[in-house]
Amino acid sequence: MKNYLVRSLYKINSPKWFGNAEREHDLYDKYLKMHEISIRSFEKHLQGDWEFLFFQKEIENIQEVFKDHFFEIYNIWKQEECNIFYCGPDNVMTKPVEVFGKYDDFMMFNYTDPRNADLSVSGHFGIEHPNFFNADVRYFPHTMSQEIWDMGLKMAENWDFNCWNTEQIILNEMLWKQEGRTLENTLDPTMAYQAHGLYNLEDTTGMDNWNGCRIQDAKIIHTHGSRSADLKLELMRELER
Repeated sequence: MKNYLVRSLYKINSPKWFGNAEREHDLYDKYLKMHEISIRSFEKHLQGDWEFLFFQKEIENIQEVFKDHFFEIYNIWKQEECNIFYCGPDNVMTKPVEVFGKYDDFMMFNYTDPRNADLSVSGHFGIEHPNFFNADVRYFPHTMSQEIWDMGLKMAENWDFNCWNTEQIILNEMLWKQEGRTLENTLDPTMAYQAHGLYNLEDTTGMDNWNGCRIQDAKIIHTHGSRSADLKLELMRELER
């Protein structure tokens, strides 16, 4: 049984992100430095035998990134019996993590911000999610349902390139439509501690309260590297130290 750690880091040509918002600066070089910190932490702590697959491409629009690696992951899953653990380059693993073979379902682990997706966010799919999970740490076991994949693939045919959350909406639909999947048997903030409002380790109380666990107990910390990238890069360096 093959186990893969997968991530992507694409160079985006267009300065436009969504609507009229533009990047303040090119994030690619900073994200490459984040990736170097991140992969060292995964090599140290990710349990089991696994191979690393790193997709690096040049692409025009940021939404094309999300759509492209959605299909890249499916193609890997479909072509051979394997387990796939996807984590973005702005994640740091701080404790030993066992994921391969531990879960039978497709998994995500913690809320995103905002914690729910209402029709103002996902109206083009007509979907509401009272528990809206962050997709930057996700696991695709070989045992997950092809029907769940088929549902996601059908939604992906109508990708909304003007909506930041399109991929996350699709993946939440896949998560919560699995039989028997509840908040109680899914939520595990230690596996994906969200540090969107954290810029140093001097006071983590606010983010600890938001996550419902202490950062000291977290196994994977998602720093949200696009939010003040210089500060987030330094946060990752601090976490590594």
